[in-house]
Amino acid sequence: MRVLDAINRPAPSLSFEFYPPQSPAAAEALAARAATLDATGPDFVSVTYGAGGGDVTRRAASFEAMEILGGATEAARLAHLTLAGHQRSELVYAIAQFVAAGAEGFMALRGDPPGGPRAPWPDGGELTYALDLVELLSEQTNLPIGVAAFPYGHPTAASLEHDAAVLARKQAAGASFAVSQVVFDPAAYFRLRERAIRAGATLPIVPGIMPVTAGSKEDKLVAFSGAPLPAALSARLAAAPDPAAREAHGTEWAVETVRALIAGGAPGVHLYTLNSTQAAEAVAADLATARGVGRRR
Repeated sequence: MRVLDAINRPAPSLSFEFYPPQSPAAAEALAARAATLDATGPDFVSVTYGAGGGDVTRRAASFEAMEILGGATEAARLAHLTLAGHQRSELVYAIAQFVAAGAEGFMALRGDPPGGPRAPWPDGGELTYALDLVELLSEQTNLPIGVAAFPYGHPTAASLEHDAAVLARKQAAGASFAVSQVVFDPAAYFRLRERAIRAGATLPIVPGIMPVTAGSKEDKLVAFSGAPLPAALSARLAAAPDPAAREAHGTEWAVETVRALIAGGAPGVHLYTLNSTQAAEAVAADLATARGVGRRR
């Protein structure tokens, strides 16, 4: 299983996350970006799933993206799956579609209710928690299952310790690795790892990295994730005279963060690309020596 092999080997893993396309032009752009980043030698790539489960069209776009990535990269492909907005039968169907499209593993995620991560969960669903989805995936497939980990705690968690205990329960249900939400401060990741171990969660936790560049998507994701920007990073970004300088500062911070994470024993890094390549390429290039890889072409 290539995803687990990459995460568990001594050298750090590298993975990229993409959004599914919403138009033919976006599908072509996704293929081009994935091919560009494939030259850095990623171990696996992932494709997100529609917010709140999405409608039928958006779900189909995720299945299509899985096939597009298969033609653009040599890396293993990981499918995100959220239970929000789904009945059990719909999830079983989505699992089968992703497997048919070439998925080699899954990220089992609860997703967010329509009102956002802190909004009340709507009634009527057959599955409620990501733990339920882990159990369903374990029934339906023998592929690796990843779950989310939260350096600052899930928005609805009673405490950080409770959040770590939930992660341990997900591992017991069949999860074999975790990917954290955005990490800007390595210390936050190491505290998460320590809490997880105390709670009995021994699965590897791959830190999620997002270079803060000049786009609004990054600002929205930072606000949505609840990950605070370190004061030093905020100062660098505020002092940037133009978008290019802001992107340079954000990329430099990401590179420094990854170095500290790998030095501290993180099993690899997962880059939230937001379907962009320049900053992700820079981080991957800096990590190449530690990974012992060169460019593929």
